[in-house]
Amino acid sequence: MYAKSLIVMLLIALPAAVPATAEPPDESALKQTYDAFVELLDHRSLAEDYLGAVRNLDSPDSKMQTVGIKTLAATDEVKVIPWIVPFLDSEDQHVRIHAGLSLNAIVASHQLKRRDRSQSEKIVILPPGPGDTDLKPMSWVILKMLRLPDDGNTHAYAANMIGYLSLEEYATELRGLLDSRHAAVTQAARWALEMIGAPLTSTPAPRCP
Repeated sequence: MYAKSLIVMLLIALPAAVPATAEPPDESALKQTYDAFVELLDHRSLAEDYLGAVRNLDSPDSKMQTVGIKTLAATDEVKVIPWIVPFLDSEDQHVRIHAGLSLNAIVASHQLKRRDRSQSEKIVILPPGPGDTDLKPMSWVILKMLRLPDDGNTHAYAANMIGYLSLEEYATELRGLLDSRHAAVTQAARWALEMIGAPLTSTPAPRCP
């Protein structure tokens, strides 16, 4: 009888199991992975196919740069990504926003090609199959976007990509976006948290009595 009581007391004293949390993003490792991803894209050949768009990117005129970004994004080709990413650092806000918008559109388009059609009530992205390009190396680009000023657009695009790519390690960053003053950002963050299966708030570990 005493032994049973002791077991019950021990079970009560033990804290409930806490779900494992993903490690925070490692920028250095993410950059290396992204660079390796870019090398496999053969993106330099794009300059021959879309010479006019590439020339617009090289223009000092921000309007022409935006035209170049839009033209490349309209191709829906993954290998345009390395051409667009540098414009996230543009001094022109409109150029930065169009760069983020274009990257978001490309990621969404390619991920949705693997949508599980048997679950029509929600968006479920199936893992990459043979011949599919794994876009998870875009994680470094997303981290870069999250560190840019909250303009009401860029962080929303980053959150959308986190959701489409199922990057669970960004749960903490997404929760931080819930405090944005921009509705588009908070809505995107909520959607992304749902996509990666993370709660809106982090649950602290219970204390031992």
